[in-house]
Amino acid sequence: MWQAIVDYINDEEKERISSILYLFNISGIWEKDRELIVYFNDTEEFKRFSDCLKDKKIFYEKVKDNIKWNSMWRKFHKPILIKPFFIIPTFFKNKVPMGYKKIVINPSFAFGTGSHATTKLCIEFLIKYVKKGMKILDLGTGTGILAIIAEKLGADEIYALDIDTLAINEAYKNIKRNRCKKIVVADNIEDKDGYFDLCVSNIILDELIKLKPVFQKILIENGILILSGILEGQGEEIIDNFMDSFKIISIKNKKDKNFCWTGIVLQKI
Repeated sequence: MWQAIVDYINDEEKERISSILYLFNISGIWEKDRELIVYFNDTEEFKRFSDCLKDKKIFYEKVKDNIKWNSMWRKFHKPILIKPFFIIPTFFKNKVPMGYKKIVINPSFAFGTGSHATTKLCIEFLIKYVKKGMKILDLGTGTGILAIIAEKLGADEIYALDIDTLAINEAYKNIKRNRCKKIVVADNIEDKDGYFDLCVSNIILDELIKLKPVFQKILIENGILILSGILEGQGEEIIDNFMDSFKIISIKNKKDKNFCWTGIVLQKI
């Protein structure tokens, strides 16, 4: 049996890869932090699949035929240490390291646990810029991990916003799991002009640019905007689009297996 791991950059690329997969006889598939992990019993099927995606780098290896799927799934979801947080999947049973705050996230097939480079960038920026008593918007919340971290850092009021019903359901569960009391999960916000001290959004470049008027509207004067989901080289496009209303505070890059990602912190002016 062959295991193939294919990275995708955005939803369009994910749909393209998924539509190709429909043509093949696969043994299993799941999604983890912008990766599709696919299993093929037949070597020829795997080779044909690889030929259809010559523009993509595919990480592959030969694996045992008698896979214990639950164990394999767990192998891809490991604890994440970003001081002061120890982020773990629900099935992790070991002790939390001394001095770290535990955050438990269910690694659903649709949304990851925070291991992707873009999420790590957002977490690192939240740790630096969140102050006690802040009002925060997590736009595109997914599992709710960034909203949960914001509460643990002392934010007074957090809105976790997403338009995906599955994401909203996952966020609700994880917020309850982490005993958070200050997070409101919603699919829209109204009457919040000039309300938030900080907004974090980890989504694709095109959507970030489209949402610029929203960011301008909901942030207070001098409010902080944390953006990620941006490939290295795309940062200039963000800067060109946002510089009439925001100034740059920080830019940081982080690599994963295939790509280098950028996180940008802006301040409303």
